[in-house]
Order: sequence, then C-alpha cells, then structure tokens
Amino acid sequence: MHASTMIRRTRVEIDLAAIVGNARRVRALTQAEVYAVVKADGYGHGAITVAQALAKANAAAGFAVSLVEEGVALRDAGITLPILVMGPSQHGGEDDMVGTHLTPVVSSEDDLAALVPIAQRRGPFEAHLKVDTGMNRLGATPAQAPSLARAAADAGIRIVGLMTHFACADSDDPADLSSMTREQLRRFRDVDRAVTATGAPIRMRHAANSSGALWFPEARFDLVRTGIAIYGNGRWPDGQTPTQAMRLVTEVTQVRDIAEGDSVGYGATWRAPRRSRVAVLPLGYADGLPRRATGNAHAIIRGRRMPLVGLVSMDIVIADVTDLPDVQIGDPAVLLGRAAGGDAISVAEYGAWSGLSEYEVTCGMSKRVPRTYVGDAP
Repeated sequence: MHASTMIRRTRVEIDLAAIVGNARRVRALTQAEVYAVVKADGYGHGAITVAQALAKANAAAGFAVSLVEEGVALRDAGITLPILVMGPSQHGGEDDMVGTHLTPVVSSEDDLAALVPIAQRRGPFEAHLKVDTGMNRLGATPAQAPSLARAAADAGIRIVGLMTHFACADSDDPADLSSMTREQLRRFRDVDRAVTATGAPIRMRHAANSSGALWFPEARFDLVRTGIAIYGNGRWPDGQTPTQAMRLVTEVTQVRDIAEGDSVGYGATWRAPRRSRVAVLPLGYADGLPRRATGNAHAIIRGRRMPLVGLVSMDIVIADVTDLPDVQIGDPAVLLGRAAGGDAISVAEYGAWSGLSEYEVTCGMSKRVPRTYVGDAP
C-alpha cells in the first residue's frame, strides 16, 4: 500500500474558512495586528496548512511558534511573513533561527549569550525581549530588562519588540481593576519606559494572548498573539460568534443486536438493560478520545445524540443505538463539531467528558487520524 493511500473512515476535518474568519474577527475587534499562534502543529489543526491559508487571505501579520524546528518547517513550506520563536527550546538552534530569518525571543542572559556569536558571524539581526511580569516562567525580570537591551545593542542585536505573557487573562474579571492581568500590564508599562530609555528601537509591543486580546482592550498594544481564538475556541465576549474549526468524524462500521443483560467491551462494565442494538465506531483512545471519557461521551448519528457505552478502547467505541432503528453501516458519526441537522459537540464539551482543557483536546488529536481540509479560505 502506498503511504498516500487513505482508507480510514475516521478523520479530523479542519475548516480553513472558519480559521481565516476567526482571525479577521480578532483583528476587527482588537484593531491590532494578529500574530497567529501555530505552535504544536497549529494546536492540532496543521500548522503549515493553517499558516498558508492565513497568509494567502492576509488574515495574519505574522506567526508565533515555540520551537526553532516549527519555524523552519514554516519557512520550508514557503511562509515569508515574520515568525516569532517564543521558546524556551531554542538553545542550539540559534544559527538556524537567524539563518532562516526567524525572530528570536531573548528571555535571559543565557539566551542573549547564545545569540551574540551569531551576530558576530552573520551581522546584525532583530529580536524581541520578553519580560516576566508575574507568570514566573520565562522572561527577564523588570530589573534585568534594561541591561539586557543595552547588551543586545552592543552586540548588534536590535531589540525591536517587547513582550510579556499573562497568567490569568482567561479567568480574570475584565471589570476588576486590581486583577492579576491589570497588575501585569502596569509592570509591563513600567518596563517599557525603562527599556525605551536605553534607546532600544522598539516598534512592537505585545502582551495579549487570546483572552487578553478579547477581554482587555488596554492589553492590545501593537499586536496580539492569538492561538485558541483563531481556531474558534476559548472565551469570547458576548455578541462575538467564532466558528469552531475542528470536527472529528467517523462512520458506523458494524451494527449488532445484543440480548438483555449481555455486556459490551473490556471489563464488562456495561450491560444491556434491555434487548439492544449497538453500533461499532472505529476510533478510540489512540485517536484522541481518552479512556476517561467512558460513561460520558456521545456521538451524533442521524441527527441524534447516542451514548457511547462500555470502556473506550484503543481503536473502538460502541454507541447504544437502540432508539435509532434505521442506523446502517456507513452512517456518519460526529464526536466533535457540528453534525447534519444542527446539533454540535463543542471542544469544551468534548474536553469535559474526561476533564481536559480545550487546548488538550485539539492538541491531543492523534497524528494517526488523517486531517482533511474543507471550506476553502478566501
């Protein structure tokens, strides 16, 4: 069998028009440039295809990744827009980063020390300086930031961007003037003044992730770094209607009649309370439906929600379709996203079946599930 042959009926469908539309909604709402966050393979949506669609539609001003390898892959795919490598896994990749015109983020003295030899060999290049304003994860301290900016300038590294990252924007009340997010913004403004006073040629200030961009107008600055929002998830303000971009779809592969009292699946954890009909669906925890979803998950078949019964296994789940007498082999079964007839299962609901966040749901869709792209982006 050729590697390109696809016979699997289980698939993840990605709506590119939805992603482009969501990015445009973010830009219209924030009135700031959008850097689309496409790390972790575009949160499971496919970084290269997503970036190409956003670039073609002029819906993003740049992209943000975590790894040097992620940025190089985008360059190899023909992406020419700015790509910010947010780290922290960049040590050892500085030469590739600068050589492929990726934008490094300096978060510490060690980051800068690793970049100095590259500037000496290749000549001046641009970087962004990240400041820790309360996340206590990555970033220079406010006291360190001015000296780092001066040292970078001495080495021929132009600090053209100043950034931070919010810890609580997705849970803070936007009306709370004493919130963690607003305290981080106050610290960021103080650092901005101190770093600017060193003569650093800053032209891009950015702090907002998706929640910061959507809920805190004062956090928008020159650009916003939006990931979960462009994929149609996360917390949006009232009146904003994003479109979820991901669907998980499979098909009924067998229909079986079982007697009252018979069990289904490993461990015989579910027994038919009556004479029942069940449908075999060819996906499981190896595909991104966690075993912890057992007892909570549903599939939409013929427009109706059918409970999944028995343990979620590696490759198979079972739907109780006793109340759906016309079900047939080949019927589509939607576990995530909108189904024919209008019912839909959101990423948040899918995650709630097993205690996962929306990020974990989309990033956790297995690579063995083929991605198919629908909804041509304008």
